[in-house]
Amino acid sequence: MSTLRITKLRTTIVDLPTSRPHRFVNHEIYYQSYLLVEVHTDAGVIGIGEGVTPGGPWWSGESIEGQQQLIEVYLAPVLVGMDCLALPLIRSAMDRVSHGNEFAKAAVEMALLDATGRVLGVPVHRLLGGAARTRIPVRWALSGSGEQEVADEAIERLGQGHPALKLKLGALPPDEDLKRAARLIAKIGTEHDYLVDPNGSWDYRTAVSCVQRLEAMGVSVVEQPIDRRDVAGMASLVERTGSLRIMADESVCRAVDAMSAVTARSCDSVSVKIGKAGGLRAAVEVATIASHGGLRCYGGTAIETSIGTAAAAHVFASVPELDMGCELIGPLLLRADLTVAPVRYENGHLVVPEGPGLGVELDRDKVDKYRRHQTASDG
Repeated sequence: MSTLRITKLRTTIVDLPTSRPHRFVNHEIYYQSYLLVEVHTDAGVIGIGEGVTPGGPWWSGESIEGQQQLIEVYLAPVLVGMDCLALPLIRSAMDRVSHGNEFAKAAVEMALLDATGRVLGVPVHRLLGGAARTRIPVRWALSGSGEQEVADEAIERLGQGHPALKLKLGALPPDEDLKRAARLIAKIGTEHDYLVDPNGSWDYRTAVSCVQRLEAMGVSVVEQPIDRRDVAGMASLVERTGSLRIMADESVCRAVDAMSAVTARSCDSVSVKIGKAGGLRAAVEVATIASHGGLRCYGGTAIETSIGTAAAAHVFASVPELDMGCELIGPLLLRADLTVAPVRYENGHLVVPEGPGLGVELDRDKVDKYRRHQTASDG
């Protein structure tokens, strides 16, 4: 195969219900929206990708609706006719017509890699350099509401083999939030590994106090305690902690951010995500730079379906190190999925798909059932 040409891009918005409310720092969701991206090729193979922003545009600035318009109106006209194998050229073509919009571009690249893997008969992790691991431990991310419900859910998930827990903070005033976290840890058990995430909602002075109190509680990691732009503040927090680690999420998106974090020592670890990095290959670059710079890597989530979760699994299987595991809980949190069979979990671990491409098959009946008819388009 010398070339694999793009003949059409097709997008569909779907809205999937969650199995329970999921709380972020400033709002709660009961469903998650996705943009299904299908890349048609001259070989007759269709690759699938997924655009997602967790809980809406508050996190990345990109909306699902905006991603659809960007792909259909601006990206598709320049991509049709290009070779799927020429990924650097495709990325350059997308960048020429659109600045940023990393989540949308990641969805397109995901579909291209799926199509290429299907034609070659290899899983996507082979296209990324090969798998260093076949199973990934999954830290269970808890919602920020319903104290007893959260404790019960945590105990249930620990019993299913999930090795660690994540608590969402930031929805309450800091003092109340930390008292709530202390009560939850007491109910669930102090022997477990806890990560907390206030989504950058604290100012620096508040973070200094909160991080000290969380370390005293036995929390092992605090994810993005302050604003993503406060690199100096993050570095100062790193210097002030003992055993507790400071993780960067919003402040480290792309490879250049990872280089800055390594130079400034503004974190101990990095949450790697496909969407914020701008694609699977870029996410591998972020993880590689971080790990070579002495930072630990963690597989973050945007509450993906089995499509995006499979893509992330291929990335996290192929990165140099992932000793912190991941939190790819999307398919377990959703009431419905978009694939014939969901990605597979065993004893709290995600099994990396081994089929060609992403290793999951689209269920068109489910897409039709959950598609947002008034805005979906055949592109």
